[in-house]
Amino acid sequence: MTINITAQPPATAAASPSTLLDAAQRYRLKLDPALGAGNFLHVAAAIARDNDTPLVWSDVPYHLMGTEHDAPLSLATLKREADALAAWYAGRGIRARDPVAVYGSNGIHYLLHYVALTGLGAIPVLTNGNMQPAVALRHFRRVGAVAIAADAAQHAALLALDTGADEFRFVARCDEISAGVDDALPAGYPFRHDHLDPVMITHSSGTTGVPKPVLLQHGKWFHGIRHLLDLAPAQGAERYLSSLPVSHNAAIAYSMHAILCGAALMIVSRADGAAVLDSIERFEPSTVVSFPSTYVEMVATGLDGRRLESVNNWINSGDAAHEAHIRELVRHGHHYRGKQKVQGSQFIDGLGSSEMGHSSFRALYTAGDQNFDRCVGRPQEWVEARVLADDGSELPVGEVGKLGIRSPSVTSGYWNDSVLTYRSQLGGYWLTGDLVYRDSMGCFYHVDRISDAIRTADGMLYSLQTEELILKNEAELLDCTVLGLPGADGTAQPVAFVFPRAGAAPDCTAMLARVNAEQARRQRPRLADVRLVAADDIPVGVTGKVMKQALRERLAQAA
Repeated sequence: MTINITAQPPATAAASPSTLLDAAQRYRLKLDPALGAGNFLHVAAAIARDNDTPLVWSDVPYHLMGTEHDAPLSLATLKREADALAAWYAGRGIRARDPVAVYGSNGIHYLLHYVALTGLGAIPVLTNGNMQPAVALRHFRRVGAVAIAADAAQHAALLALDTGADEFRFVARCDEISAGVDDALPAGYPFRHDHLDPVMITHSSGTTGVPKPVLLQHGKWFHGIRHLLDLAPAQGAERYLSSLPVSHNAAIAYSMHAILCGAALMIVSRADGAAVLDSIERFEPSTVVSFPSTYVEMVATGLDGRRLESVNNWINSGDAAHEAHIRELVRHGHHYRGKQKVQGSQFIDGLGSSEMGHSSFRALYTAGDQNFDRCVGRPQEWVEARVLADDGSELPVGEVGKLGIRSPSVTSGYWNDSVLTYRSQLGGYWLTGDLVYRDSMGCFYHVDRISDAIRTADGMLYSLQTEELILKNEAELLDCTVLGLPGADGTAQPVAFVFPRAGAAPDCTAMLARVNAEQARRQRPRLADVRLVAADDIPVGVTGKVMKQALRERLAQAA
């Protein structure tokens, strides 16, 4: 079995489809029971015909084993550096089942540390470098991390905290790691994982407090990627650009898929809109993968005049995106219907979380589509989804309830937290924390997070659903956040905090009247107020999600 990988310079036209695995190769990989999230790079390196062709790019220079690099990485380089890093870890006593924290900037090194640690059977605790050091330290203690590797800024911040002399085996600086003369790979390397072996402890976005430690496993987490290997290569699958936070499990999963399939991949370390647009122009990807917050920033920066012709697909991970932002993105690029080239790209949306292991829904949008309203599509064919009442019974079509997922990729639970694990399950389904409803066609619509729904005097108002309506109808706005402020009678007053587009000066009083007229037409509760704010006034988490609980607390303190 071979992977035919042709050279990919950092800025060329889209790669030839011959760079991808053919159907027979993909099918053989799909049937390999040993292949999983813990050994994907070793499998790819073993079957590739040309391990020296550039495959993975970074938008910034990066440190590998004490040396700074700026060239793209081939499979051979990836494996060599990962093996050297694994030997370094082994030389410092890291063994199978040891949780090891990696805490730094959003660089390509996260992927190398992931491969090195899983090669030893250890458990990477990949942690977003934007997490506050004190919160990160609590997270490391909660999961029982035995050691920490951190970038310079995070390393200094951790050392300034009281970690205790013997609390961790070591707290190393990533740019100071280099091969030692006595470092060697242990016998049995790479580690042979079982289907349920832990391969990563990721963390939630922390929008409601300290992030939750999510367990990901060798076979379960890989199920979605195995499913993709059973399908013909999608349009745009030859050249990826990912601006997901590189510590996030979604970023590692897309890296797995691209490397296994022989696709070129650029890992962008900065997720702000302007930086991502610059990287798209340089790398000319056919598929771009980001979180919603990055797409919003790209729209805010301005898409007209940017060189986006190469893009076939925009893939959204995490929360569903808003129609207003999707429509601006799909005006650019192109896609194919059969052999016909069509102006305008595709936006592939859905709904996912770290706990789901893989996006459980899929919705595809082009410029001509009309069925938005936060529709996340139908469940993936290997996913069973239900809208559940509080007692676990299934709710009828059109009624809002808790989203429950049953899937081979769903996490087995939260690391070191059995109570939270069992509280997150109902009637045999994993509760995602989302509120949804289902239509008669089997499509699901995401209306809110359970923690953010607003109980008003006139009934329940769903903040995400209301944000969707506001952005669809108010062209002067770039984004908005709807929040419930406590009232005297035990209910809440829903308020929209709105961010205008550059140069816009919306009339909030007139906007409130228009929005409430639309709400009344749909028999939904009215807003109490619309307030104009700057983006900096709204706290966001490490992955760009609005921290509504923190905003509620901030407003309460101000009051």
